[in-house]
Amino acid sequence: MNRFDQNALLDRLAAIGRLELAMMPQLGEAIARFHRAAEPRPDLGGAAGILRVVEGNGAGFAEYGRGFLDQALCRQITTESRAELDRLGALLDGRKTAGFVRQCHGDLHLRNIVLLHGAPVLFDAIEFNDDIACIDVLYDLAFLLMDLWRRDLPRHANAVWNTYLRCTGDLGGLAAMPLLLSCRSAIRAKTSATAAHVQHDEIRAAELRALAQEYVALAARLLHPPPPRLIAVGGLSGTGKSTLALALAPSIGAVPGAVVLRSDEIRKQLCDAQMSERLGPEGYTPELSARVYEAMAARANAVVRSGQSAIVDAVYGRNHEREVIERVANDANVPFAGFWLEAPDAALIARVEARRHDPSDADASTIRLQRAQEMGAIHWTCIDASRAPDAVREGVERWLETLAAGR
Repeated sequence: MNRFDQNALLDRLAAIGRLELAMMPQLGEAIARFHRAAEPRPDLGGAAGILRVVEGNGAGFAEYGRGFLDQALCRQITTESRAELDRLGALLDGRKTAGFVRQCHGDLHLRNIVLLHGAPVLFDAIEFNDDIACIDVLYDLAFLLMDLWRRDLPRHANAVWNTYLRCTGDLGGLAAMPLLLSCRSAIRAKTSATAAHVQHDEIRAAELRALAQEYVALAARLLHPPPPRLIAVGGLSGTGKSTLALALAPSIGAVPGAVVLRSDEIRKQLCDAQMSERLGPEGYTPELSARVYEAMAARANAVVRSGQSAIVDAVYGRNHEREVIERVANDANVPFAGFWLEAPDAALIARVEARRHDPSDADASTIRLQRAQEMGAIHWTCIDASRAPDAVREGVERWLETLAAGR
């Protein structure tokens, strides 16, 4: 059996505040690779598999949680989860048929991931129970996302989430995420309650009971996500659109935060290019750029109609492009907010020339071309992007709070 430093386990690193945010994209990519390589198992999973989880959790709450778990809340979780399954059953079964139920990890939380040679490595996958391991890939991912969120690491959870979605393109199961995340928290509540029941050390038993209560409360909250919204971040290259979008995302919408759709990444995907690969002129023809904006709108539409929030990040330098993304929100009947970032050209050029390993190919000449373009009347909220990123984010968050309050 391979041995490694227990202090390199991600749960240990998280506990002492040393789980690096910069590592989360690597982790999202690792999970995406793992799922792509996993064997499809259309004979298991689907709605029936989740129903077994829901019923098992309910039975565990009743048997092991008496006296310290809020039994009315536990019954509410079971009832609401069944109702969600009635609503989502066809979706989950369709994903099973389409190959999204696979031989997954099955126990994908921080304690089963270790940092080796600077990279996150998954280990200790479930091998003894196909009902636990052969599940929807998003249900597998949900365990890690829930674990990060419970530890008050929303930026980490959102970074894993958005990296995974970029790598897989799996937007078809987003509507099920509140249920899947809630089930993962409820499982943790049940296992904590069960462990407390057999624990002879009363101090440790009390800790486990408190943990079970925390997980039950989270499981209940996850079943009631906030309504979706669509946010657009536009502006010339170098204004910090992507930095702002990624900074906003963890606090927007349902757990684990908004889905970020970045035009630079979509362009590379349409060209079948690596994210850091520089495209030639053929990657920037008017025809391809139109396809990029069409794909942005289509994906944003899929996200918000699933109940998740989306943040779209692109130049949006033409009236038509801005009108199309606004129409997505209007047609889906979700709130829209558009922000236009502005900064002096000298600052924009300095920023793009300092980029390394970034999907954007913009340089000084790109900015000059964008500045010369006829942009039309811009009705989005204008933001001074020459300030520090945190100041920009805080300003936009205040605007969003104002819009949400209807002022």
